Amino acid sequence: MKKKTNLKGLWTQELEKLLTELGERRYKANQLALWIYDKGVTEFSQMTDLSKTLREKLDSLACIDSIKLVKAQTSEIDFSEKLLLELKDGERIEAVLMLEKDRITVCVSTQVGCPLGCTFCATGKMGFKRNLTAGEIVDQIIALRDRRPTHVVLMGMGEPLLNYDNTVRALRIINSELGLSFAAKRITVSTAGIPDGIRNLASLTSKIKLAISLNAPTDEKRNELMPINKKYPLKTLLEAVKYYTEKTKRRITFEYVLIKDFNDSQKDALELSKLVRGIPCKINLIPYNPVPDLPFEKPSQEKIVGFRDYLFPRCPTVTLRKSKGEDIQAACGQLYASMKT
Repeated sequence: MKKKTNLKGLWTQELEKLLTELGERRYKANQLALWIYDKGVTEFSQMTDLSKTLREKLDSLACIDSIKLVKAQTSEIDFSEKLLLELKDGERIEAVLMLEKDRITVCVSTQVGCPLGCTFCATGKMGFKRNLTAGEIVDQIIALRDRRPTHVVLMGMGEPLLNYDNTVRALRIINSELGLSFAAKRITVSTAGIPDGIRNLASLTSKIKLAISLNAPTDEKRNELMPINKKYPLKTLLEAVKYYTEKTKRRITFEYVLIKDFNDSQKDALELSKLVRGIPCKINLIPYNPVPDLPFEKPSQEKIVGFRDYLFPRCPTVTLRKSKGEDIQAACGQLYASMKT
C-alpha cells in the first residue's frame, strides 16, 4: 500500500498542486490550510466546507499527523511548562511554555538532539538524530494552542539554520494568516551562528527577529564553549551579522550566557563591547542554568549585575534575562528529552 502523504507542513503551493492533481480548484488550498493550521483539525471528515467527494479523496491518499504529548511538567517557581513530545517515528523532543506578565512564549525545537556539541548545553550531550520536518516544528505550537501563546521562539533543541529549508517553511506557516497568524515581530529565530543561514535569512521579506548565541568575546573562549566557532570564527560570523543588519535595517540580539569565572569578568565585558561596536544590536545576558554532570556554574548575583552595569554604557541596549523553568530543567541549555514517564 502506498504511504499516505502527511499534509501538515505543506504550504499553499504544495496543497494547490495536490488539489489540481485531484481535479479540484486551486483556491481550496486556502481552505485546507486554514483547517490544518488555524483550526488544528486532523480528520478530513471535519472539514465541512469541502465537498464530501473531496474529503473522501483526501482521506484515501493523505493524512494529518499530530505530535503526541507524552508528559508535561510545571515549574513550582514561575509556572513555566515543559512538554515531552513524541514524533511519529518514536523520537522525542521537548518544548517549553514560558509565562510573563504581558506574554506567553512557546519555545520550540527544530532538530532531535543537536549536532553542535556546545559544552555547556544539555542538548549537546544528546548528539544529533535528525532534522524535524516543517510540520513537526509547527505542530509543537499547535499542541499548545489552548495555552494561547503570544510569542514563538525557535530556541529549543537543535540549530534552526542547519535545518534551514524546514525552518523557513515552518516560519511561513507560523507567520501567515492562513497558518498560525503570529506577527513577524513576535517570532524569533536563535542560532549558534551559521553565516550562510544568516545571510539567507536576510533575504526573507517578513521581519522575523534574529538572535545569535555569542557567549564569549574571543575566539579562544568561544572555541571552548562552542565547537562551531572553529569552523566559523567570530570574524566570519560578524561579517554575516553585519550583512544581515545592513540589508534588513533591523538590529539583532546577541545572547550571552554568563558562566562563573569563565566569561563574566570586567575584561570580558570590555572585550564584548568592542566586539559588537558598530552593529545595531542589543545584548541579552543569560545567567548560566546548571546542567547535571557539566562543570559550569552560575556567577553570583553581584557578579552578574556588575557585568551588566559595566557593559551597558558601552553598548546601546543590555538586558538581563530571568531564566524560566530552571527547577524542571526547562531553562536555556537544559533541554534533553529525558523526562521519566
